Amino acid sequence: MVAAAAAAGLVVGLLTWVPAAPEPSRPLTPAEAERLAAVRVTNHRDVRSGVRLTLGEAGARTDVVGWVDWSRPLAYLDVGGPGAGPDRGLLQATPELLLTRPDPAAVPAPAYPPLVPPTDGWRVGDATAARSLRPAVDLLFALAAPRPERAGHFPTDDARWLSPAEAGGLPVDVFRSRLPGDAAGRALPTTPGPSGRARPGGTASRSTPTGRPAAAGPEDPAGPPGSTPREPAPRRSTPEGAVPVASGPGGWGASAPVPGPAGPAGTWSAPTISLPTAVPPAGPLLDGAARWWVDRDARLHRLEGRLRDGAPVTLELQRANRPVLWPVAALGGRAGLPRALTGPEEDRLARLATRMRAQGGAVATLTAPVAPGRAVAGTGWLSWTAQVAYLSVGGTGAWPGRTLRRYDAAGVWSTPATGDPAAPPPLPPPRTGYAWHHHPTDADDADDIDLLLAAALRVGAATERTARSATRIRGDRLADRAVDVIEVDAGRGTLRCWIDRSGLLRRLELRTRLGTYAQLDLVPGPVPALPPVAPPPGKPRAPR
Repeated sequence: MVAAAAAAGLVVGLLTWVPAAPEPSRPLTPAEAERLAAVRVTNHRDVRSGVRLTLGEAGARTDVVGWVDWSRPLAYLDVGGPGAGPDRGLLQATPELLLTRPDPAAVPAPAYPPLVPPTDGWRVGDATAARSLRPAVDLLFALAAPRPERAGHFPTDDARWLSPAEAGGLPVDVFRSRLPGDAAGRALPTTPGPSGRARPGGTASRSTPTGRPAAAGPEDPAGPPGSTPREPAPRRSTPEGAVPVASGPGGWGASAPVPGPAGPAGTWSAPTISLPTAVPPAGPLLDGAARWWVDRDARLHRLEGRLRDGAPVTLELQRANRPVLWPVAALGGRAGLPRALTGPEEDRLARLATRMRAQGGAVATLTAPVAPGRAVAGTGWLSWTAQVAYLSVGGTGAWPGRTLRRYDAAGVWSTPATGDPAAPPPLPPPRTGYAWHHHPTDADDADDIDLLLAAALRVGAATERTARSATRIRGDRLADRAVDVIEVDAGRGTLRCWIDRSGLLRRLELRTRLGTYAQLDLVPGPVPALPPVAPPPGKPRAPR
């Protein structure tokens, strides 16, 4: 009887049970508003996080997996999914630059990128990559800030609490709110920038890189929880207190000496190195409000919304997966601990011209990310004794085929050519069927490749020395040799010299107009004779 009565009661209970109605949404309490307002500051202090992004739906879906470092800022991602198309492959991005390494043969499902990124195949993203991936990258960077928004700016008055939930085994609250800046409208940059972006002020400054300094080594630049985030120091074209040294001949890339000021004795401040500056995206990032999954410690776990083109986007942060990121060479390479030069480093830099002239020349290999969609490379020779360089330059994407370029005291001689761009240029320089064009290396239309090669020739050009500010960025390795990466203010451009312990230059880097770094790798040693370009037919010969 007891069992029967219990069973009857259970049946009655099941028949009469009605699920509790979901708790209606409501405005945020002051504590919830404060917690949501602190989300971006918490991300900034946490420095890095693993990310999973889903863009679009069904067959047009793009899946993105990787990491974001809000302190630099830098994103390193693997792009896949059925809708990835030509964007499939690796991606590294800053708020101003987007570099891709397309890999159409990659498996459709993305995975975390290799911690040490591949050294080859990187190019500045073209318009297609900018259109499809730039909004998602902008969203990642918009989720961190060094301080909370002003009252009423984020969260906005229309923000709502929606429901309790769970994420990663932790209780969270689901809020609905616009992104900071989306409600009031973001500032519109004025001039087009690389990778489909626009930025104030046009092209990047060569000698005064902008933005926050690179994070130093594996340590997090953020302070302990609850501390005030450190603000980056104002940028200077020459680091105050950096050591002026006899830094090479004739100013290298400079048209006139630009000595660097020395700071007070015993002081030294951060050098002029950074990734490109963060700039506000044009217009709102999201179409309307997003849903935020936020835990009790103001940590964001998930975000759902729609991009400004209407495509759905889902972002998940995996905070336990947060390795130190290694930028590719085009973004300046891995972070270091910048400092003033030691005595032996000053000596190696001061004697660089003499040592390179003693070597005679070098085999030169060029890698130059100088324009969206272009992977530009070159190979050839450089002679410091004859003050001549001769290279074959070509690339893929929008680059217009192969060109031969010869550099000497008169300027640059160039001509279109056929053949493999990776092959050394023909010797002697061909004449029949070729139209050589000439312009000075300091002409207004000189490109970044011209300026880099001219600077390389000036390394061993003369004995005149100009006091310039120099900073050791980091130690590194190149071709199994230990090198010091030393940044020198060269007037018209910021140059980085990779000098080995024997005092020989192994790589020269130039900060380009885009804010990327172009590299010229050097193998010092004997080189063939590099004869001048023959005069065109009909030009009178000089009398003997």
